[in-house]
Amino acid sequence: MRRLIWILIPLLVIVAVWSFWPRQKGGLVFYSAVSYGPMLAQAFTRESGIPVRVVEMSTGALLARVSAQGNNPQWDVAWFDGASAAAGLDRAHLVSTGIVPKDIPWTTLGKSLIPADGAWIPTGYTLAGVFLHPAKSAAPTTWDDLLQARWRGHFAMNNPAISGPTYPQVAGWLESHGGWPAGQSFLLALKGNGMQVFPKNSNTIHALTQGNIDLAIVQSSAAYALAAEQPGHWAVSIPKPAVLLPRVMVFANHLNPKREREATEFAQFMLSPKAQELAMRQGAPDGFYWPITRNAPAADPGMADTHALPLINLDPTLWGERESAINAWFSSHILGQ
Repeated sequence: MRRLIWILIPLLVIVAVWSFWPRQKGGLVFYSAVSYGPMLAQAFTRESGIPVRVVEMSTGALLARVSAQGNNPQWDVAWFDGASAAAGLDRAHLVSTGIVPKDIPWTTLGKSLIPADGAWIPTGYTLAGVFLHPAKSAAPTTWDDLLQARWRGHFAMNNPAISGPTYPQVAGWLESHGGWPAGQSFLLALKGNGMQVFPKNSNTIHALTQGNIDLAIVQSSAAYALAAEQPGHWAVSIPKPAVLLPRVMVFANHLNPKREREATEFAQFMLSPKAQELAMRQGAPDGFYWPITRNAPAADPGMADTHALPLINLDPTLWGERESAINAWFSSHILGQ
């Protein structure tokens, strides 16, 4: 037994040292909460020769991991939905600034989504919350319609503390109902009308497909993906006003010059017409997004024309600062936790 212990001890030491040893040089470590991220990373490597190690996770898990690693980042590039979350990482000095490529043909909307300090790169957008419902049934027109007796106990949303893209929807409700904290009354009214809350898109959509609810409030990409997968069975309705949800890319703070050049080349590739065509045609569910570059292919024809829609474009810095407090309030007053 003692001999076995003396054999195991050196092995354990080697494993421990290896676990904390700095990662090898060369290539990028890419944290992706975007469904087509791994596919495009492979395409980038084929074109550039730069290796990319992809770590896939949900937006909430990605943000938690980046925050936990703090000033010892084990990542180089991260891609997720939510400028307010990116603003939070920027405020914590966990991301580089001035990273937005200079030669991208932005649309007018695209330019408006670029932060003053260039701490994140907008790459497109979805809508934080839309109505997903059976194709043969009607949907509300506005958010206030959810307070009607018709919807009592028959609609659901995601938990903003778990589903990263859901927090901007909550912030949009607050902004359009008097701000914070005045808008709390609208969320409490939703709760009073029997609103159900599930962890994330997949859970809320499951409740809908199982007939437990009649209306799911989910991210537009998830809603359009289901509608395309089962044509004629499900419909997507855009509420007024809808909350714009930027898809953003960030770089870890203090990248060395070589790694920063590789990350910049990576971002430029992701915004190229070639990559966006691949994302939109083969990258479901997140491939259902609206582009913000003039040379990008058109969005899927089954999606709404957002130019004709009233959109809430949140101030990411303002609402990013409030995210922890609002999520805590939501957990306490809406979920009763």
